[in-house]
Amino acid sequence: MRRTALSLCLSCKPEEVILPKTLNVADVMPGDVLLCRSDYSGASVTEVTGSKYVHAAICVRQGYAAEASGHRVKEIEIEKLLNEYDHIAVLRQPDCWSPRRVNKLQSFIDAAISRKAGFNCDGMRTFEERKKAHEENLMDKLREFFEQTPVDPAVDCKSYFCSELVAAAHVAVGIIEPSAAVVYEPSTLSPSDLADDFTFGIFCGYLIPYSGYIIPEDDEYSAAPRLDEIFENKT
Repeated sequence: MRRTALSLCLSCKPEEVILPKTLNVADVMPGDVLLCRSDYSGASVTEVTGSKYVHAAICVRQGYAAEASGHRVKEIEIEKLLNEYDHIAVLRQPDCWSPRRVNKLQSFIDAAISRKAGFNCDGMRTFEERKKAHEENLMDKLREFFEQTPVDPAVDCKSYFCSELVAAAHVAVGIIEPSAAVVYEPSTLSPSDLADDFTFGIFCGYLIPYSGYIIPEDDEYSAAPRLDEIFENKT
């Protein structure tokens, strides 16, 4: 479901201008999902998903994120990741990332790097067809899961594309449980799918490449209520 700014706008005076919240790299926490926007690259991803957020990564420790890009899974400095894209939207799930899960996340990424997990080019190429087939057969998959002895989903793959790695990490640490993993099949999720589902976090701000950078008006999060505003409205 797309975020709307309705609840935020109702609390604002007509003359007020809501400025997007910007974050520093040091503000990014382990488990945060990083959605990377590009207006000039990743056209094939945008064509399929309808979103200019064409890449996804996940913060594993302060200043570093894990991504599937190029030919492999790797850790990269978030500063370097920011240099490769126009800007980054940060999603955070505040109640899920316990120290134990953060440790499991690091272990999952370390294992993928150790076995030299590659980039899933075929998965990207066949994404549309596979996603359609998954949705068409989902009820059969769920019925099969509950009628048989449940087994842990296989997430230690030979290769991943970017959002597949992020979703697989959520399965590996237990945020997405085995039954839910039938629905959230990592290889059927695009960066746009992560953006549209609160399972992967709520928007909490932008990382921008330089001071004075302006978030485009058509950005999916430019008028969205932020995590701090949502929780502030509940108090």
